[in-house]
Amino acid sequence: MTVDLSPVQEYYKDKTIFITGASGFMGKVLLEKLLYSCHSLKEVIIICRPKRGKTAETRLEEMYKLPIFQRIKDERPHMLKKVTIYQGDVTFDLLGLSGDSLKHVTENTNIVFHMAATLKLEGNLRDAIDMNLVGTKRALAVAKQMKNLEAFIHLSTAFCNCDQEVMYEKVYEFPHKPEDLIRMAEWMDVKTLDTITPDLLKPHPNTYTYSKRLAEILVRDHYESMPVIIARPQHR
Repeated sequence: MTVDLSPVQEYYKDKTIFITGASGFMGKVLLEKLLYSCHSLKEVIIICRPKRGKTAETRLEEMYKLPIFQRIKDERPHMLKKVTIYQGDVTFDLLGLSGDSLKHVTENTNIVFHMAATLKLEGNLRDAIDMNLVGTKRALAVAKQMKNLEAFIHLSTAFCNCDQEVMYEKVYEFPHKPEDLIRMAEWMDVKTLDTITPDLLKPHPNTYTYSKRLAEILVRDHYESMPVIIARPQHR
């Protein structure tokens, strides 16, 4: 019996999706939804860094034990075979990919969901810039090498423009430029950077919303050369 596909399912048919941050809260939700609802997709590629002595593969197996993946295991266990995991990290150039893994990602990916981020509201600025801003820059660099890229979706936050009483679907200008902050974080020592952080952040309450705002500008600046999309969930 032929099953009619919804417009969303039809779009994802035979597509390969690459996800950063798949082990995070939103990443797990996305991965589960894609596997459960878009059964005709070709492959989902995720990257994961080793943590507390556990390999990327071990962390994925542990993730599958969470309740969110139970209905897939019960109803569509074959979909888990469509997931490919590579050891990777957005704090490394080329996301830590190299050789065959980089080739597989760049030659096969159609859609990128860049969801990796540090959510530490009170974290230091250097870490926030490296993860949320430079990490986005690294993800964009890999996406530029993709031969069949149709969309690069950057997961932002509804709180990145907290100085706006009403936030519209546009990227707001900001006095600070992403590349300037990246260079500053590279050469300035942590103590000095921590000292000037309160003045840099204004009107932002923390390094998270500040770095995510700059990341939006970075993504926006690629729109003429890449099919980029910015999504702003309200919980982040």
